[in-house]
This record gives sequence, C-alpha cells and structure tokens, in this order.
Amino acid sequence: MGKSERIVKHIARKLTARFRFVSRVNPKSANDHVVLGVLGYKPREFASQMNLNLNNGWAIVRTFVDMVMREPDGKYVLVKDPNKPTLRIYSVPLNTFEEDGDDMEAPLMEENEE
Repeated sequence: MGKSERIVKHIARKLTARFRFVSRVNPKSANDHVVLGVLGYKPREFASQMNLNLNNGWAIVRTFVDMVMREPDGKYVLVKDPNKPTLRIYSVPLNTFEEDGDDMEAPLMEENEE
C-alpha cells in the first residue's frame, strides 16, 4: 500500500462517526469495561439519519454572527436556556471574569488585626 493510499485510508477512518457501547465487567468496579458493540457512520449518512442539513448548520452560524455583530463593542455572555431552544446574549462589564493573581492567595493577617 502506497503512502497516498495510507493517508486516504487514515482520513476515511477519521471521517467516520463511531459509537461504542460499553458496560462495566463488574458493577462495583469503575475500571474494568467490555465493549458490547460498535456502530460506524459516515458524517453525511449520520446527518441524513437525523434529518440534518449541513447548509442549514452554516446558516445558523451566520445568523448567530449577524446577531452578535449588531451589538455594540463590549463583553457579552452567551447563555442557552436549558428548557427551550433559546440563546440569549447578555452584556457584562468589561472587567467581568478577569482575575488578578493576588486574589488567589489568602490574605495575611497582621499582628495588630486580631
């Protein structure tokens, strides 16, 4: 088998979605498992089984980018509602989520602060 054939075979293997079904050998042991079965799908086959359209996926990305670009410059948090297919964008102060190295250390008490 030539080098290019090996590369194609490697790429084809990586483009296959594989689902492995495993079970514990012993219910009390979290370390020992046995493979019950493996299913493999090519990405386009898997997407078609779930009625997914790849072009629709890019349209969703485009819609999201357009939504974000309409907002003024700043820092935002993207939150997905766990019970609904809804994404929300919240504006937050610019220093939100920033940490100083000093905050990580416990404050030292001086002798006269007891």
